[in-house]
Amino acid sequence: MKTLIQGGYVVGFDGNEHEIIKDGVVAFDGDRIDFVGKEYARPVDKKIDAQGCLVSPGFIDTHFHSGINASDYILNDSTKTDFFASNYLAHGGPTREGAHSAHLKDVDIGQRYSLIHVLKSGVTTTFDIGGAGGETERYVDMVDQVGIRCAAGPSYKNVSFFHDREGRLEYDWDDERGSKGLKAAIDFAKKYNGACNGRMTALLFPGHVDSCTPALLKDTRKAAKEIGVRVQIHATINLFEFHTVMQRERCTPIELLKKIGFLDPEVSLSHCIFISGHSWLAYPYGDDLKIIADSGASVAYSPLKYLKLGIVMESFDKYRQAGINMGIGTDTFPKDILSDMRYAAIASRVADKSFLSGHPRDVFNAITLGGAKMLGREDLGRLQKGAKADITIVNLRDIAFGAVRDPIRSLMETAVSRDVRTVIVDGETLVDNGKYLRLDEAELLNKVQAKGEQVWDSVSKWHWTAKGIDAVVPPSFRMK
Repeated sequence: MKTLIQGGYVVGFDGNEHEIIKDGVVAFDGDRIDFVGKEYARPVDKKIDAQGCLVSPGFIDTHFHSGINASDYILNDSTKTDFFASNYLAHGGPTREGAHSAHLKDVDIGQRYSLIHVLKSGVTTTFDIGGAGGETERYVDMVDQVGIRCAAGPSYKNVSFFHDREGRLEYDWDDERGSKGLKAAIDFAKKYNGACNGRMTALLFPGHVDSCTPALLKDTRKAAKEIGVRVQIHATINLFEFHTVMQRERCTPIELLKKIGFLDPEVSLSHCIFISGHSWLAYPYGDDLKIIADSGASVAYSPLKYLKLGIVMESFDKYRQAGINMGIGTDTFPKDILSDMRYAAIASRVADKSFLSGHPRDVFNAITLGGAKMLGREDLGRLQKGAKADITIVNLRDIAFGAVRDPIRSLMETAVSRDVRTVIVDGETLVDNGKYLRLDEAELLNKVQAKGEQVWDSVSKWHWTAKGIDAVVPPSFRMK
């Protein structure tokens, strides 16, 4: 079926960069874009009026964890001030006896909700880190039902993290755990790469630089090349990781990845905050930024996750100007790629102490072309003849926006996920007038609330203090 989107500001692609076509049109036939420009005179089966809207390539979320997300509300665990804002280590490490109770990931409710949530922010492609662990067949079937494009695979590592009853972190090493995890990830990639009518792309996701042995990381790169998939790893994401690797290997995590031959253009680094020279490290030696840039590896930055912890990348502009391909992810809740685009720009300005930092052009490129490059796809992240019909329409004709001169600047400065009107993946409309079309959202939210209550009720069973959620993270006000 041939569809014509007409009116509004169309973000076309001229072969090198985006360009804005005012009162433009986009025609797509089936799952491919047929025309982008000013006028289209051929007959079509359907027309979509986009007056007052931005017609954009679908956004690409380069770091995302599906799940209920309710546990993210204890990200700032007030019992762990000595953990130096070490994100997941400060809130996600259970006691050994409570480990099972800490993980309530649910394919049908939590992960389905999470993917729909990010889809409604305009994301047509997401990197779901570790989402396929556990019930892989049910997971792939669920992704197919949701309709989003997904780069996925189970994550794996040698280490499990636990807290003892005094709140101290314990690294539990097991070489066999890592090798079994890699084998499961390879099996997933071989079986499901290209599933969901081509919308599923398999990746290998080793956990973190400090949670994997150098041998496991070398085996990962070898396996990825053999089966033809890409790799993403959490790297330099907290102070524990940095100092653990420094103590163990006498080099930074980035230097270690270089030494073992891990880095190349088919690798992306999640977060990549604490590189040499970052103000929190007091370690100005070496040049991690140059190592990454020279290798051709990409960086997937999730700004809101770190802003919640009082941390910024230093800075988005500095990485980009070094020649590093940048993507943006939504590694915390809410999963709103438009807000994270804005946070990336603002955090860059704060880090650089310059209002010229974090240009709208650069952060928009990160959620489109940057993500596509990270995935190795020249048919995503752009509106161009022959590209995939992955399209996001954002309503700019709202009192919140006022007068619009530069639609990309308006998008970055003002837009949130609730301004997304239409989301099309592979030529199929999944979100229309802000509503997801494949299920009853109200019914799903009732299930999500119930699952959230289960998550919060379980905290005393796995937290090192044995206290409930209200004691670990006191509510803003007393609730009667």
